[in-house]
Amino acid sequence: MRRIGVICILMLGLAGCTPSEETESVEKAGVEEVEQEGVIDESQFPDVDVTGTTIAEVQPGTERVSDAVVEQITLQYEDGSTRQLSKDHIITEAMVGGIGLVAMTVPDRENPFGVFIHDERKGWAQRGMQRFGIPETSSAFAHGLDLPNKEMEAISADYSGSDWPVKLWTLYDETRLISIIATDSFTEVEGEMSEQPEPYVLEQSYGNGLYYLTQGKLIIVTGNISEEELLALADSLPEPSSVSFPFHDAE
Repeated sequence: MRRIGVICILMLGLAGCTPSEETESVEKAGVEEVEQEGVIDESQFPDVDVTGTTIAEVQPGTERVSDAVVEQITLQYEDGSTRQLSKDHIITEAMVGGIGLVAMTVPDRENPFGVFIHDERKGWAQRGMQRFGIPETSSAFAHGLDLPNKEMEAISADYSGSDWPVKLWTLYDETRLISIIATDSFTEVEGEMSEQPEPYVLEQSYGNGLYYLTQGKLIIVTGNISEEELLALADSLPEPSSVSFPFHDAE
């Protein structure tokens, strides 16, 4: 999957795609870059613990998944105060084929990372979320993948329902966060539904992302890593039919 192609906007909710340097240079003016260092902004953390999370309905007409996340979620603290999330702390945002993903830091000292999956077909309703932090005892390993850092922590979640299989894996350390989504190819996609194993790079407002179609699966990879690192990671992933996907059997 080393060849990079160009594809027109075929998928519902597709944020856009661009060719890589192998075809032509991509102008990314206006696309927000996410710094590799200092991902966790400790100044956003209150001195009290989070006791709950309120999830509101998404407002009709919401166009971007990042808008849905910051409008929908309110954190509750033990002193009775509340706080909503902020776009200032978004790490990556991807929208492909009706799936929306936002990874960001949240004002919670215990679980400062949040990854949110939303369903555009249901008005950007939330399908699931991961909340986590850096563990005191590291279980990081290489996962058999070409990672920007030799070893990274990993968590996974299955948000599949009778209507839609969606699985999410997140690899992370103190400065990087990478999410991998595997789901079925979509009936909403018009045109080519055959194998398209070459990765197509998305034009994102936050972070970098790509997707490809293979073995009847849509694979999305997004994170606050460079396009070069993203392509190298995608090239190192096993086939979706592997029982250990997205990791390798040896791991």
